[in-house]
Amino acid sequence: MTVKIDSAEPNVFPVVEKLDVHDAGRGVTLTLATKIDGHLVPVSVHLDYRQASDLATQLEPFLED
Repeated sequence: MTVKIDSAEPNVFPVVEKLDVHDAGRGVTLTLATKIDGHLVPVSVHLDYRQASDLATQLEPFLED
């Protein structure tokens, strides 16, 4: 499955329960837990460093202090 993450609707992952990020050598592996059809499902996303930086910028307004 390919997911384009941008400001367009609908939001594919409306509720992210947990987020974990690991350096994977040549990029980053982002693992998030989201509810799909009422079940908690882990989703792994492999990003290069530029994509990870862009995603971090987009998510910054949603970070908890």
